[in-house]
Amino acid sequence: MAEKAKRIYEEFIQTEAPKEVNIDHFTKAITMKNLVEPSPSSFDMAQKRIFALMEKDSLPRFVRSEFYQELIK
Repeated sequence: MAEKAKRIYEEFIQTEAPKEVNIDHFTKAITMKNLVEPSPSSFDMAQKRIFALMEKDSLPRFVRSEFYQELIK
């Protein structure tokens, strides 16, 4: 589990990670603290924050996107 948690951290959480997710500093700090001793719930707070952002912002962003605007023309 520790190796998998490390890979997830390096790919998504770490500053300037290749696929860095947009989470606030507080959530990132808690996640990093949770990774000192990884468990199945280490990423729960980050996951909840990401889901909340997706629910709130994904559709409005998509509707305003250049891709969608071209599609509806």
